[in-house]
Amino acid sequence: MKTIVINNQKGGVGKTMLAVHLAWYLAEQVMDDDKEAKVLFIDLDGQGNGGTALENERQSGNSADLFEATRQLPLPGGLGISVMSQDARLHSVEMSSVPQAIRKFRSFQNEKGGYDYCVIDTPPTWGARNFTALAVTDFLISPVEMKEFALGGIKNLLASVEAVETRAREGRRVANLGFLPSRFNSHSAEERQKLQATLDAVGTKLMFPGVIKLRDSYEIALANRVPVWRLPSSSGAKVAAAEIKQILKTIASRMEPAKIEEIA
Repeated sequence: MKTIVINNQKGGVGKTMLAVHLAWYLAEQVMDDDKEAKVLFIDLDGQGNGGTALENERQSGNSADLFEATRQLPLPGGLGISVMSQDARLHSVEMSSVPQAIRKFRSFQNEKGGYDYCVIDTPPTWGARNFTALAVTDFLISPVEMKEFALGGIKNLLASVEAVETRAREGRRVANLGFLPSRFNSHSAEERQKLQATLDAVGTKLMFPGVIKLRDSYEIALANRVPVWRLPSSSGAKVAAAEIKQILKTIASRMEPAKIEEIA
């Protein structure tokens, strides 16, 4: 099972939109056995928007169960997406529960005939849930708005990743797929300047090669509980679908073994 976390310690940057579209996209991929993929979606964001957007998919318990020793986890589901949604218990998760969650998560990783992919949506504030997600993940993708203080947020996230690698991963690196400019207003001179400044500061290796623009079609897709490429045909939906599918294709390709050494 390949695990990817969508994380940025800031709200309103398009994490959930990217996370659910990635789950939808991966579920459509054909695996070596000529069957569609099995995808586990774990919603660790207390707002629960990811689970809501995926409410028509198979439901497989609650993400808070990962942090409780007495809770049994569901067996891997069938083809398509299985969702572990949030509930009220998620808000009270503490750091003392992190080792338990890591052990339980590894039961998914080691399950024979289990999931092909796991997508984890995370909260915007640092804490036990973000720590756990980074402790168990293989890959990280970080949507970021080209606004004031964006560079400071990038530096904070890199520091958090380094801390988790040291404390919970025995130095094993998280494969960082890059910082992805999100909700980008291409008509804004200020945002274009911020994008260039961020690229200059961070470098091409840490910046994802693509941009998700600010488009109404993404919000409409979430409201209708479908990926943007399943919306009724319109010029706006077609442009958004082409844009996000290219982003998702690049993410998926970077999760393949041949690409991992290039990222490290």
